[in-house]
Amino acid sequence: MSNNLTLEQEFRLAVKYSKQIKQVKNIKSKKLLVFTLKRMMLQDNRIKFFIHHQNLNNND
Repeated sequence: MSNNLTLEQEFRLAVKYSKQIKQVKNIKSKKLLVFTLKRMMLQDNRIKFFIHHQNLNNND
């Protein structure tokens, strides 16, 4: 399990969310928002990983 975003997630951050983030005026708020979005995506990846591997282990 890696702690990297998928290509799709990177694209989502670069395109979809960047449009919404540009509307935020405060630079610190923008950085915090991007950081939080990345952390949420990584957490989502971890959850999917554990669910997938739990299902594999149950099939043994």
